[in-house]
Amino acid sequence: MLALALAFLVITAGRGAATADSGVNPQDQLALINQIRAQLGSNLADALAAQQQLEKSLQDNAAQQARVQAKIEDAQARIANLDMQIADAQRREALLAQRIDTERAQLKQLARAVYESPGSVLLVLAESKSLGDLFTRISELNVAGTRAAQIKSALNGDLAEQQKEREKEEAARDEQVALRNQLDSQLAQLRALEAQQEKSLAQLELKIAQTRAELSLLNRQSTQLAQAVTDMLQRQQDEIIAAAMQSVWAQLQLWLQANNVGQIATSAGHSTKYRFIWPEPAAQISQPFGPSSYWFEPPYGTYAHFHTGIDLVASFGSPVYAADDGVVALVGSTSSGYGNYVVIAHASGFNTLYGHLSTALVKVGQQVTQGTPVGLEGSTGNSTGPHLHFELRIGQRPVDPTPYLPPGPPSAFRG
Repeated sequence: MLALALAFLVITAGRGAATADSGVNPQDQLALINQIRAQLGSNLADALAAQQQLEKSLQDNAAQQARVQAKIEDAQARIANLDMQIADAQRREALLAQRIDTERAQLKQLARAVYESPGSVLLVLAESKSLGDLFTRISELNVAGTRAAQIKSALNGDLAEQQKEREKEEAARDEQVALRNQLDSQLAQLRALEAQQEKSLAQLELKIAQTRAELSLLNRQSTQLAQAVTDMLQRQQDEIIAAAMQSVWAQLQLWLQANNVGQIATSAGHSTKYRFIWPEPAAQISQPFGPSSYWFEPPYGTYAHFHTGIDLVASFGSPVYAADDGVVALVGSTSSGYGNYVVIAHASGFNTLYGHLSTALVKVGQQVTQGTPVGLEGSTGNSTGPHLHFELRIGQRPVDPTPYLPPGPPSAFRG
């Protein structure tokens, strides 16, 4: 539909291009064309950067899928092994039960011989050749009965132990089945995210081609048409880039599902007054959280431009500190959006992002305490100068981090 709309606009505007711009000063027209060209060039650069970010996310997704698939195969192998152990335990139980039944039958026969046919027992005793032989025969009968009872008791004990072992193996199997089902769900979500990312990538590639085509047609179009097409491409491209940035948080959600953060013990040096500390205590806030008038901020919710964090400005290369105890969940690098970034998962579903870093100083899976250096301030990604983009999300929702931070500007905070 967009291609048809573009073709229609080009044809109709091409017919009236001469008349549309006939009254415009050539210098003004050239300046406008150059302005449109710069806008298209900026759009193209952002789209190419977002394309790189999506391709990196797809690579990360594929690697995570491989890890989850390996865990599924490992869980399946454990289930198969436990199935064999359980089947073997059931066979041993059946053999023990059979032996117990045999011993029980023998004891019944002995009891029947004593109580129902006492004469046969008396005959055995009467055949004794001496008093010593008599005592021996009596002792042998008692020993035989006692031994049979002991064997039966021992077999019953063995059977109980065997049943406990089997129940333990069945519980272990149930745990592996639950783990496999959880991993299957994670793999399905990863594949759904992959399909979404591939769709966004295809849309972005189309926008890149259309932007390049518009750049090539720019000198042959009216400025009115060029501006209309440029604005339309930018609106659609902004939506795609915002979706690409959102994929970072979708990736985090999958990481959290695969890595249970749980409750994190408060470190010894943690602030006793505040949940978070300023990641750059000596910085100044250059942009607050919320709706923005800056065109380069992506759309969010019902807002055309929304700043999902706060920007802190300090000197280039200043250390950036973890705002709270947590576990490093993501360490990424893109030429658009967040640039070089670190995401830390905290207790109670809190997650913080540190963007536009010149370099990251931590690795995925590393446990960090409040105040640990996680990176150095930079100007990577969608940045107009050195600063830190600090973002707080609860679940998938960005929230203003300032209520969780010490009151006053960062530079006023001393501990």
